Amino acid sequence: MRPFTPKRLVLALAIVTAIIILLISLPPDSRYLPIPNPFSADIFRADPSIERIRVRPDDFRVLMSTRNNLGFYNTINADDTGEKIMNPTLLELPKGSKHDFLVIARAPHVDKVINGRKYRLARQIATFVDLSSTKFGRPELKAGEWHSFILEEDFTGPQHHCKRQPDMDKYIGPEDMKLFWTRLGAPILIFVHQVDDENLCQGMFLIDARAAIPELVGALGSYAKKMPPINITEPILLHREPPNGEEEHPRYQREKNWAPTQSIFSADEEELLFMVEPGQLFRFRSEDKPVALVTEAETESAVQEPFPPSMPEIETWHSDANTCMHDVMLDNQHVHQSTPMLSVTLCNRGECEPSKNNTVMIGMVQQRYDPPGYSWTWYDHRIAVYSAAAPFNMMSVSKKLTYHGEADGKGHYTWTGSMIYYVNGRGDDDLPQNRSHGYLDDEIWLSFGIGDSAPGWLDIKAKELVTDHYMCQGAQKGYLAWAGQGKPEDKAEGKESAEKAEDKTEEKTETKTEEKAEEKTEGSEKKKEEEDKKEGDKKKEEEPKKES
Repeated sequence: MRPFTPKRLVLALAIVTAIIILLISLPPDSRYLPIPNPFSADIFRADPSIERIRVRPDDFRVLMSTRNNLGFYNTINADDTGEKIMNPTLLELPKGSKHDFLVIARAPHVDKVINGRKYRLARQIATFVDLSSTKFGRPELKAGEWHSFILEEDFTGPQHHCKRQPDMDKYIGPEDMKLFWTRLGAPILIFVHQVDDENLCQGMFLIDARAAIPELVGALGSYAKKMPPINITEPILLHREPPNGEEEHPRYQREKNWAPTQSIFSADEEELLFMVEPGQLFRFRSEDKPVALVTEAETESAVQEPFPPSMPEIETWHSDANTCMHDVMLDNQHVHQSTPMLSVTLCNRGECEPSKNNTVMIGMVQQRYDPPGYSWTWYDHRIAVYSAAAPFNMMSVSKKLTYHGEADGKGHYTWTGSMIYYVNGRGDDDLPQNRSHGYLDDEIWLSFGIGDSAPGWLDIKAKELVTDHYMCQGAQKGYLAWAGQGKPEDKAEGKESAEKAEDKTEEKTETKTEEKAEEKTEGSEKKKEEEDKKEGDKKKEEEPKKES
């Protein structure tokens, strides 16, 4: 061992001092990045009028794993399958199942010649995984040997033509899989597939996951008997009617990444909704009809002024798209829905009951960037918050989210495909039928692909996804008050409402107590009268006996 010389001591002290200075210079909450992402495409697509606010350092939030001792995102180990997987979607299986999760992920494209034409075929692999740990004690999801390529049969045929994007004609097969539990407890799978249509060249399809993966029924064990019947046994096409004159617009030729969701306040438990674009909510009707725009939904929104809040001297920019999401992104470019949407009640479990005033729907959205001069793609991730009942207005948008351990500058972007509640981790014996609703202290798991080459996942508390948001105009007063951004009168009004509700509850309790007391008193008096009557009758019977 080399002696610890004074020079080495000085060097060590210098390094320690530099680290201390760096830590002191960071904000108190280490979840905020001190510098902007150097490869955010905001830099490359900057408009001179808003360039200053596009690269501001306070528009980032780092998400850290609750299980990983370093906070890094976690891995999915599919080595035993012998296949390379990427861009996974997760479905947690109920307690008592043979495995913890179902994973569907994409395998690398394969080249295929059909009718003399070259295609790039997408393949999807299904496998079951269990929560395990690496040799370093860090969490991972580990797959066994079993796996299956699903939806391999080309049920639409390879023929399709994207008029405005002909370079997409070579891609065939199922893509962008997303799994979702319905309120009634059915697992559904939504995905993209080519369509041979006059205008539509790629469409969204829906199928029950049990029909797509027959092995899922066996993996569910006895729980499978408690589930609703399989209603969608074959992939059905979901489509919307484009506005007149826009039939050939790329956004209506290639449908992608619709986000399934349900309102827990809908009287129809089977009602299935899709957030197709930010603020564009559609309702599923039937297989032979296009989805219908939810007429009571609020399609337009705007960010609350001033924006950014840290730069009130700058005039707030509003998008041509007329959405709070685009205002926050400072861009009119297309925004993709990324994950299915979940419902969150804004309190810890057991502290309140869900209501329209304290429950929201959340979903992740992504905007893709292809910086000029660079060979890779980048995705910005944000959470959009909507009211959980009509008019389903957009109420807030998060800062840019990044996952601890995510690499910058190497093309290792993350594409987030699913967002689920980790229900089995709650420790409850009586688990809910609706696995897509939870509370602030419940766990949410995100799964994602890393640079189209590897799968990953991140476990966080639901509260992390509704913290540090930019408010939208027209957000509910209760939500603003919860976020600490309401006006004093809103908070006072909320407090007054809560006090009224509490008083009302106390009044009900007092009334019930009084009624019970009165009932008890009346019962006692009645009982006494009956006893007196019996005693009187007994005396009457005894008097003749005495006389005789």
